[in-house]
Amino acid sequence: MQEKSSNYSPQFMAGLAQAFPPGVSATGKPGELFIEGVGVRKFADMRQDIIYDRVLLTPAAIPAGTSFVYYRDIQNKTRQDTNMSQSSRLPEGQEAIVYRINVMPQADVDEADVRLIIAQGYFELVLDDDNRVKSGPVPVFPSAYGLYGNEQTTTNLATVGVFSNGIPSAGANPRLLIPIYLSEGRTFRGNLNYYTLTTLSATASVYVILDVLMTRPLR
Repeated sequence: MQEKSSNYSPQFMAGLAQAFPPGVSATGKPGELFIEGVGVRKFADMRQDIIYDRVLLTPAAIPAGTSFVYYRDIQNKTRQDTNMSQSSRLPEGQEAIVYRINVMPQADVDEADVRLIIAQGYFELVLDDDNRVKSGPVPVFPSAYGLYGNEQTTTNLATVGVFSNGIPSAGANPRLLIPIYLSEGRTFRGNLNYYTLTTLSATASVYVILDVLMTRPLR
């Protein structure tokens, strides 16, 4: 029996190219992709995935100059908190192309606190300790996930606000024009910074979610 080639056919790659983020395209050769800023790469496996981490913002009165770090401190975290298996880098043999960055306060955070978290926060994605590849106020990174809108309960006719950082739609957070390439062994982290005193009513959890094409290179 003839062994099946590990390369994708040109037809498959051409069809897959329709779902690629900007900056990623098929070359027309089996199993090859062109990544802007990276060059031509060969892949034997590809899947759409996310890389996420949840950090607790504590204390509730966040001092000026506080930075909460993502993807680094993963000790004692569960899969509900993060899917990182090691600090600041992907497992050996894995690479990722980041095409969207989402900052999402957890759904049970008080509405007034969510507004403060978003309005006062400044996020940056950092590679190799000091290479800030994408940064800006938190509204620059709207969440494509979570709850949105308002609902009115029947208990004392109280109105409860339910919303997220952006409409829960992938279209609410445009894909990066030039994807961010996380090569094997490369370190990365996210910093959620507060430059002025930000006083929340309680400690709050915030996710940072990277939408990625997760790849495993040919060996």
